[in-house]
Amino acid sequence: MYIMIGIYIGEGKVIQFVNVNNNGGRFWFFAPSLSSSGAGAGVGAGAGRNQKTNTCPTPYCGLEKVVGSGVRLSCIDCFMKEDKLCRFKYDASRDFLYAKMIGGTCTMAKSDPGEDVIHRATYLYENGYEKYNLMSNNCEDFALYCKTGLWSTDISYQGRSSQANAVHPTNRPKEENGLGEFMLRMVTVVPRSLAKREKKDLGHREDVVKVPVEELFSFIVSLS
Repeated sequence: MYIMIGIYIGEGKVIQFVNVNNNGGRFWFFAPSLSSSGAGAGVGAGAGRNQKTNTCPTPYCGLEKVVGSGVRLSCIDCFMKEDKLCRFKYDASRDFLYAKMIGGTCTMAKSDPGEDVIHRATYLYENGYEKYNLMSNNCEDFALYCKTGLWSTDISYQGRSSQANAVHPTNRPKEENGLGEFMLRMVTVVPRSLAKREKKDLGHREDVVKVPVEELFSFIVSLS
């Protein structure tokens, strides 16, 4: 199961970041910015403009202003695709984080004001964004950046998504000696996964900095 997350900008419109080679998903979250919460083109890329990517009769739905970027404008109905719509929680407590067994539902990081969130999402829709990567730059990473303006300085692992962090290995897997060690590992898999989520949560990490959206591309280049 993979949770799709987008930024609601008002008037029934959602800006979302998708894998251009796979639009699948199951449950859909959004960050209401007004009242509270394959390969892509790089930020600032000037590739083709205004390509519609679906058959929805709503004129703007499915539009990619930078073709191939994966940053699309969607109507709320197509975003939901008849699935459950939930609200992503920011400034969550540690207890709330642990109570949510599924990643992609909350973060301890605080959201910026709605106008800042909409500005970031709209800028990336109009100018392009980084390449999609399921583990290190997915739809949750996109929404988290739009909501907080925070980006990791860790060159080795950029991922901020709680869904990816729950399964991303923190250490090299240890060779298990016998059934006992295997069973112990299985019994502790849930608490270890939750601890990993907290450690790598955007509101807990120390390797993140505030990056203006107009400077995001040059900042990413400076990390390489």
